[in-house]
Amino acid sequence: MQASIAPSPDPSHPSPPLAAVSGLPAPRHSLVSLRRLCWLRWALLSGQGLLLALCESVAGIHLPYQPLLFLFVVQAAFNIYTVARLRWHARRNTMPGDAELMVQMLVDLSALSAILFYTGGATNPFVSFYLPGLAIAAAILPWRLVALLAGYALTCYSLLLLDYVPLHLHNPDNAVNYHLAGMWLNFVASAVMIAIFVARLSNVLRQRDAQLNDARELLLREARVEALNDQAAAVAHEIGTPLATLAVIAGELRGDAADAARGRTVIADYLPDLRTMEQQLDLCRSILARLREDHQTLAPQRVDAWVGPFVERWQLRHPQASLRAEVAPDAGPQAVDTARVAQILTIVLDNAARSQQDTADDTFRAPPLRLDIARDGDALLLRVTDHGSGIAPALRGQLGERPVASTLGGHGIGLYLAQSAARQLGGRLAWLDNPAGGTVTELRLPTGGAAGHSTFNRNAFQP
Repeated sequence: MQASIAPSPDPSHPSPPLAAVSGLPAPRHSLVSLRRLCWLRWALLSGQGLLLALCESVAGIHLPYQPLLFLFVVQAAFNIYTVARLRWHARRNTMPGDAELMVQMLVDLSALSAILFYTGGATNPFVSFYLPGLAIAAAILPWRLVALLAGYALTCYSLLLLDYVPLHLHNPDNAVNYHLAGMWLNFVASAVMIAIFVARLSNVLRQRDAQLNDARELLLREARVEALNDQAAAVAHEIGTPLATLAVIAGELRGDAADAARGRTVIADYLPDLRTMEQQLDLCRSILARLREDHQTLAPQRVDAWVGPFVERWQLRHPQASLRAEVAPDAGPQAVDTARVAQILTIVLDNAARSQQDTADDTFRAPPLRLDIARDGDALLLRVTDHGSGIAPALRGQLGERPVASTLGGHGIGLYLAQSAARQLGGRLAWLDNPAGGTVTELRLPTGGAAGHSTFNRNAFQP
């Protein structure tokens, strides 16, 4: 594929942070953890209320209802406060810190200890309910805070060995059976808590790690692009003098060829070529001037106002090719970031023209290239159609993801930069087969991102 070089980024616009580059939301596992704790506390309160209501009638166990009801009300009030905190974080787009989660776990362990105190202390089969709480804490908190919670739970357990309110059984002979039944209920509740909370939280953490890995890969790709940007800055600086020299020589030769006083000379036969050479040199100088422009002055433009001049400039680059552009009425008013969209389309059209020229011969003249711009739902779709040699299926999946060599002698750097610029606009390039032969390249951009701003690849330069 045809090579492309992009200028270095504007130092006044630093690279975006990891989450912004990736396009993915920042990790919000602590907010998810707080929400899970809130729902789990409601479930436990429901279970505790059910046990309190059925314990005496079903199991024959008399409980101190007044202090237990007070503890349930306190837990419910605290959970209402937790719901308010969740809404507060949602409104401000913030996340709870480790200290807030630590307080949540401390309240739960304290409530469990108080309930156990009034229901048999360490003899209560639900005393091992400390373990699921610590398992949840280990999943959401740093190990130092988990160690503090473990020490606190151990202290509470030890105190419950020494002082507690004994359970009053209507039939003490069934104490062992009650204890075994309580252990079974404790195991079921613990297993459900661990399966629902810890497993789902672990899945959230795995998703976060996958997002971070994707973001790191994207940053690596951007680092490669920035390396090309650095090379482009040097090339743009160094190429100005040779171009000026060539322009002077071409101008002198064209003047000699057009001078009637010199009569018919050999160089006169090359007068059209010399004019084309001067035209191309002027185009190169204009490209270099555009590279040096401050990207802040390149405001988004309407598609219908921008596409005409763009086609004319591209046609000057490829006088042997023909390009027809068509803009759908609903796409015309859409504003686009002209610098980056022009960069992407220039790279795509250059490759399409080269592919189509490679297949043309004296017996077959390929149709003109087509650029169709239309709205597709909430996206702006720019489709380039050529009738060239097409793209091998094995190569198509690698285009834009890394520089790859093509059958036309290119290295895929241009398409790599184009895909990077498309991603920064929130879109993506895709390559499809043209049923009539050749390739259809689709650039799909969100209508909000098509006019966005970027810190990379403001323009592309293709020698």
